[in-house]
This record gives sequence, C-alpha cells and structure tokens, in this order.
Amino acid sequence: MKKIFLAFFLIPVQVCLGQDCNTQAASKPSQFERWQDNYSDRNGISYKKAASWDISKMKLNLVKAESWIRSRLTGFTGAKLCYSNNYNLDFIPAETDKVSPSFIEHFYNATGIRGACMSNMRFYAYYCYDNKIPIQTEEECGSFVQVNINNVFASTLCTEIGVFTINGKYTFKIFEKSRSEGMIDIYDLRAKYVNDSIYTSYRDVFIIRNSDKPLYIPITRKEYLEQMLKDIEVYKMKSKSFRVSNYENSQKAFEKEMSVYKSSDKSYTAEKEAKRRKWFNEDNNPEKLAKDLKKLEDEVIGAKLVINEYLGKSQEWLGRGFRDFYNGSFENYYPAGLRKYFEELDVYTESREDNTRTEIASINPAYFNKSLGKDMPQLIAVTVLKGRYPHMLKVARLVKQPGALAALEELLK
Repeated sequence: MKKIFLAFFLIPVQVCLGQDCNTQAASKPSQFERWQDNYSDRNGISYKKAASWDISKMKLNLVKAESWIRSRLTGFTGAKLCYSNNYNLDFIPAETDKVSPSFIEHFYNATGIRGACMSNMRFYAYYCYDNKIPIQTEEECGSFVQVNINNVFASTLCTEIGVFTINGKYTFKIFEKSRSEGMIDIYDLRAKYVNDSIYTSYRDVFIIRNSDKPLYIPITRKEYLEQMLKDIEVYKMKSKSFRVSNYENSQKAFEKEMSVYKSSDKSYTAEKEAKRRKWFNEDNNPEKLAKDLKKLEDEVIGAKLVINEYLGKSQEWLGRGFRDFYNGSFENYYPAGLRKYFEELDVYTESREDNTRTEIASINPAYFNKSLGKDMPQLIAVTVLKGRYPHMLKVARLVKQPGALAALEELLK
C-alpha cells in the first residue's frame, strides 16, 4: 500500500521534471504586486497626491477597475502581475510651459473636460534562456491591460493629436473600428509579421460608451480640401515672412561681420572687403530673394488649382473619409505632391486583415456632457497590449468572453 501511495505522489513530480523550461514558465502561477499610484500635475509625476486634489470618486471607480481585472486573471499563469493607478488632474498649457501638450491637455482642447484617471495591470513575462532552468522574469514590461476613464487619447487608439484643425474641429488620426456590440466599440489593431499569422493582432481596444451617440465623427474629403485652401494661405504668409526675415538677418549679420573685420583685422584692405562682399552677394541679393518669393507664389497658385480641381469631383468622392493628412502641409504645397496624395487616397497595398486602416476624425461634440466634470465616467477605454506575447493571447481571450466587460459597463450607469 505504501509503495502504491509513493508512486502516486511521485507522478506530478515526474511530469513536472519531464516538462521543458518554456512549458514550465508558461504554466508558472502569477505573483501579484500592488505598486504605488501616480499623480500627474503641472510639476510632473509624483507618488504623492496634491493636498488640494479630491480623488475620492475617481478612486472608487479605479478600485472597481482593479477588482475587475484581478477577477479576470484568477489563476493566471505565465507572467508576474503588477498593478497601479494614475491620476491626471492638472496641466500647464503647452504654449506657456514650452513642452509638448499632454494627452490631458489634448483631451481638454477637444472636449472641454479636464483630467482623467486610469488603471494599469502590467505583465512581466516568465521566460527561459535557451529553454533552460532557471525561469527568469522579464525586466521591462512589454504588455499591459489599461483602463482609461474619460480619455481616449491615452488609449493609443488615436495618433497625430493636436496637429490639425479642420473647420474649427480638433482632428486626429484614428484606427478603424472593427465592429460594435451594443454600447461597446471594438478595435482590433493588426500588423502582419513576416511568416507569422499567430500574432497578427497586436493590440485590442474596447471603447465602452454611456450613450448611443457615436464618439467619433469622420472628416470628409470636402472638409479637408476646403481647409487646405485656408491653410495654404497661412503657409504662404509664414513662408514669405520666414524667407524675408532670413534674408534681412543674413544682411545684418554680414554687415556686423564686416564692421568687426574692418576694426580688428590688421590684414584688412578695401580690396579684400570688396571680394568678400562679392562672394556674399552671389547668394544673398534682392534679385535672388524676389525670384525665391515668385517661385513660392507660383507653387501656391498651382497648388490651389489642384485642390479646386479635386473639389470639383463627385459628391460621392468628396463625401468619403481619408486615412492620412497630407504630409507636405508643414513644408510645402507642391502641386505634384498634392496630386499624388489625392490620387492615392483610395489605393491600398494591404488588406484590413493584414494591417488595420486609419481614418481622420474628430470627437463628436454631442457626446460629452461638460457639466458632469472629470469625476463622472462618461466613457471607458480598455486597452490590451498583446505584442507577440503568448500570455497576452490568454488575456485577450479572457477580456473578449461574453459579458467580460459587464463590471466596467456598470461604472457608466
């Protein structure tokens, strides 16, 4: 009887010893750590809450978000779990702070709502060097589940934020939605890797709405072309001012250099000065400036002709969306570049399955109720960054199960 019991007891050990290291790492139970929360204000990021901040309502919501993700990960294996919250309630406007605007400021500019909060569950993968014991723990987190309350710009769903305004609307690039299920908009962000069909989907984003109103409104080509005609005038004035200013500054700098040369260089002669002036004037003269400005004017006229030509397209064509801003907007409006841009609006080299497409959009002004303030959840964005991690495929399946987001949906009720 003892021999039978001993043999039974040794079976799990033998199975474990028979597994390779990678298999053991994938099945290793997750260790959980609660990290410090972050508080982002006009002074940066700290672990100490500003005394004036009342985060009680935000904290209550994030407690529920933490409970949700931990319940989803009960019995999880393959990675260490580290959880923390972020509170973002304040910012200095970028024009006075001389820094790039934060996603909090961008969202305020787009919606009038100031502040946001988010929960972060990071996954530090267990792995093996050359499939050999011991099991290691990843030092840098390359995967996470993030729950953003009241800020979609922090969800990595939108890019080129704060760059363009079209017809007075704050516009940006956004990945195309895969589908909607009730009040949940689902985005499956895809990028096909060479010889790898398993990890084509590298990120999932779920937007949970509290309204049947759409969150985003696509910008039409007609709107953009009409805005281009306005932008091109601004571009012309700025370019002309820059070139004239650059010419005048070059003249002043040269005269200052000549003054120093005359007064301090013992080898100075009038002949040498004349020679230097001749060299300088070859590339810095009124005729060359006038020619440069004339070229700018001709390019702008040609660009306007191209834009107006495409504004004469069918209403069906003008009513479509578009996937990218014109790249030359900050440098030039070459007619040839514009024509190439317009002709390629409907040209795609990859399918949606291989690479998620984008569109230019703005926030629906009718969606947010600004009177509710930053404490009241009006939308929740859940981001699942999978990368190429096997353990994140499991996480994605858990989040995609029917009813898996119900606890977060309750926060909006």
